[in-house]
Amino acid sequence: MKIQLIIIGNELLNGKISDKNTSYLAKLAFEHNFELTKTHIIGDDPNSFQKALKEAWEVSDIVITSGGLGPTKDDLTKDMLAQYFSKKIEVNDEALSFVRKIYQDKGKEYSDKMAYHFIPQDFKLLYNRIGYAPALQYSEGAKTVYALPGVPSEFQVLLNEEIFPTLKKDDNQFKHIIIKTYGVPEAQIFYKIAPLLWDELCKYGEVSSLPHAYGVDIGVKLTEKNTDQLAQFEKEIIALVQSHGLKDYIWHIGSESLEEVIIREAKAKNIKIGFAESCTGGLCASRITDISGSSSVFWGSVVSYANEVKMKSLKVKEDTLKNKGAVSEETALEMAIGARAHLDVDIAVTTTGIAGPGGATPGKPVGTVGIGFSDKHASASKMYYLNGNREQLKVRFSQVALFTLLERIRNF
Repeated sequence: MKIQLIIIGNELLNGKISDKNTSYLAKLAFEHNFELTKTHIIGDDPNSFQKALKEAWEVSDIVITSGGLGPTKDDLTKDMLAQYFSKKIEVNDEALSFVRKIYQDKGKEYSDKMAYHFIPQDFKLLYNRIGYAPALQYSEGAKTVYALPGVPSEFQVLLNEEIFPTLKKDDNQFKHIIIKTYGVPEAQIFYKIAPLLWDELCKYGEVSSLPHAYGVDIGVKLTEKNTDQLAQFEKEIIALVQSHGLKDYIWHIGSESLEEVIIREAKAKNIKIGFAESCTGGLCASRITDISGSSSVFWGSVVSYANEVKMKSLKVKEDTLKNKGAVSEETALEMAIGARAHLDVDIAVTTTGIAGPGGATPGKPVGTVGIGFSDKHASASKMYYLNGNREQLKVRFSQVALFTLLERIRNF
């Protein structure tokens, strides 16, 4: 089943907001074995809408629009849909009752002066549990168009509660095998270590490669009617990848994120974890606490941006800071030892680096970072030299720190 998405809003084209709905729909469609083939991002312009809708409607089974359903003058989606399908906008008593219920459920009173109950003929309203603008649905033959609000939270709830549960499922079973690697570039995997791997994986299904900071996700999408055959293919794919020399680079097989794996494995060993962060400014802690259940293993973090905090809270020696500098193996190590004691955790990991654009010194360019760790088995640190702008470097610094943490959990 093919899907196209039309996202409407001048604010997307002038940079005021960014599109979050494409990635969510793409992931959801993939999980349901549907295919998002294209996203159109257009302004609040009727001509652009008609052109995009014509293209999408002709080649897709489902068209979804996002945005333009609010009460203001630039919200023209209903009018443009009515025009395309040659329908009149009409007052609908059933729609009025429907919209009143949406408002009543939120403790509000709907004013009949608003236009939510004016809908195109033959269109159906869909319940918006967290917002006020109802969604719209219209079908002709085997094709359906859905008009959803552009607010990501509303868009996502409507997809999950009102749309995807009603779509006809494919009889085939499918599975997405994801092999996650660390410490080896994409080009090196497919041109040096395993030049035949891509073609061999293609025999099983659709192959994808997604590079991240310090890692690559290799995906294979399997489609079969027989679940036993799916399981057998999965075993063969994992063995195939490992036989190509990637075994030492694979850190996880599955869709879970680095943060999810860290929390799961720390829980399994009853390990308490914590951070002391300078250059990452709390990003490591933020990434871990984004995951539900992190409180069972994550104790806290010291954001020791200033040297005074490093000395007072983490017991970093003043001589170390003067003679070696805040960005050094020695400081990263002392931060880790101090953080482990201060937070009373089993494993502490630290970051101290130069995210730029200023701050570079001779021998320590922008992108230099010291990563330290301390646990009951060992305490150590290492310098890394990474590339990117300030925002990118903070993410990459945190990525190295989290992989360091995962390694220590596995060695605990």
